[in-house]
Formats: sequence, structure tokens, C-alpha cells
Amino acid sequence: MNRVELWTSASFLGEVREWVADELATRAVRLTGDWEQPHARPWSSAIRFETTDGSVWVKVNGPGTSHEPALVRLIEQRIPGAVPEVLAVHPTSNWALSRDGGPTLRGLGPPEQLWTVWEGLVARYADLQLRLAVDRDAVLGTGVREVSPSTVPRLARALLDDLAAVPVDGGGLSHEQVERLTDVLPALDDWCLQLAASGIPDSVQHDDLHSNNVCWTGSVETARFIDWGDATWGTPLATMLATMNSIAFYAGVLVEGRPIDDPRVLRVRDAYLEPFTVYAPRADLVRYVELARRIGCVGKALSYETALAETSLSVHAEYEFPVRGWFMELLEEWVR
Repeated sequence: MNRVELWTSASFLGEVREWVADELATRAVRLTGDWEQPHARPWSSAIRFETTDGSVWVKVNGPGTSHEPALVRLIEQRIPGAVPEVLAVHPTSNWALSRDGGPTLRGLGPPEQLWTVWEGLVARYADLQLRLAVDRDAVLGTGVREVSPSTVPRLARALLDDLAAVPVDGGGLSHEQVERLTDVLPALDDWCLQLAASGIPDSVQHDDLHSNNVCWTGSVETARFIDWGDATWGTPLATMLATMNSIAFYAGVLVEGRPIDDPRVLRVRDAYLEPFTVYAPRADLVRYVELARRIGCVGKALSYETALAETSLSVHAEYEFPVRGWFMELLEEWVR
């Protein structure tokens, strides 16, 4: 039985429901019987339960995203209100029980109505990153992986060796692809050196911050950031790979093979960078974002590698071999 089959089975759901009921009972809250499971993927599942005190969610994590419950609890402790309230973390399983954070930003309205909202959200998120930058040991203690300018060169070479040893039809690299990626490695080393010398501190990097991972309750100040399963420790600016790509995609301005140059997306980027201007001039920060987006391709490949750990070849194929796909994106970023 694979993880999705397990997590959607009646026996597993009954076990989760029993745990939730026990945790809620300590707060004099009861389940009403209504529930849904809108998300079940090989790396995690989310289950919503209705209670006598509103909705609650259980996030179930696989081995590749097992850090999430502890990380979310840490973020809540350090920065109250940044994530939905965590009610409980299972002592032996990778489960977290949280209050409902509200509807997601994606349902708030069409992309053209969200530009100003995004500018406020990314500035608040950047502040969160800077506040967590002093908590390296605590964050890494949750199991979050370090994918920083100091570790990416080594991690990229190890990933290249791993994929070179796998047949192409199994998600590996061809000889030509290995050669092309090998040629990029000196440039990757240089990008990492520049970021390491930038003075910008490493911090938590969400790595999947898009409109479906923000809960909106009416204001930027009360929004909640969810789904930290892809989070890593590294240059905070790498966030802009997933975020800029997603915003541009939903706005219909993401063009494959071309830099993102829509002024509305760039205003979101600049709003994100504002809290970092204490470390470097804006022109330098814009360049650092481009470097971070490049090395972020390695980070995304590694995120999928861990998220799909212990899954079958068919699962990797179902998602179009994302480890290889994101690693190959490094080539596209190199030639731009």
C-alpha cells in the first residue's frame, strides 16, 4: 500500500479522527462529524474536521517533509500569527493539528485584484525571514535541510552523480545532459560565492509561497502562511523562484525561456526586497534575487527528491520526474 492509499484508508482516517477528538476534548471541544480530505499527495495529506468551535486541520507528512509539524510550531512560537494556531503535534507521528487559517488567497479574486495584496504579503514574509535568521540551530533542529550558498555546490554535485547513475527512463540524466550540467557547475559556484558575500543572512525559505499557501482573513497583517513542507534553510531570496513564477503564471505573463519582466511582478519583487535594503543597495539586491532564483533550481530539485523519498518509479513518472526537471532548469537560468 502506497502512502496515498494508506492516508485515504478508513483505518488511517479513523486513527486520525480519534487523535483529534482526544486533543479537542482537553479544550472542551467536540467533533461534529463533518469532515473532508481535499489533499492527498505522496508527500503529505490535509484533512479538515468540523467541530463545535470551528474548523480544524490535520496535516499528515511523509518522511521527506517530516520537519513540517515541528517547524510550524517553532514559527508560531517565535512569530505569533504568522501561521494558523497549532493546537497539537503528535508525539510519534508526523501530524499537526491546527485551527483553520481562513480561505486561501487564490479564492479572493482574479490575479489583477491581488497585486497590492501581494506587495504587502511578501514584505511581511520577508520580515518573518529576517526575524528567524537568528534561529538557525532551532530551525535545523526541526529537521529542515540546509540548502544554502555554502552547501549548494556540494549538494548539486552529489545530485548530479546520483542522476547520472539512473537510466533516463527512470528519471536520470543522459550523457549529454550530464556534460551540460557539469559545464554549469563553475558558474553555480560563483553565484553561491556572491550570495554568501552579500551580507544577507541565511534563514527559513518557504520554497512554495504561492496564492494557495496563504490564508486570507481580510488584511495583510492577519494573513497566515501555510504548507511549509518544502522549506529549507538558505538564502531567503530563493523564495522568489516559486513566488515570482507562480504570480506570473496566474497573471498569464510567464513565458517559458524568457525572464520575468512584467512591471507588476517586478513591483512585488521590489516590495519583498525592501526589508533587505539594510544589507545592500536595491540594485545589488535585484541581482542577488536573480542569482538566488538560479541556485533555487537546485533547491527545488532537492525538495522533490526528499518529498518523493521511498516512493515508486511510477510516482516519479506521474509527476514527470520533477527532480531531473528542476535540475535541468539550472541550464535555462544559466543561458539567460
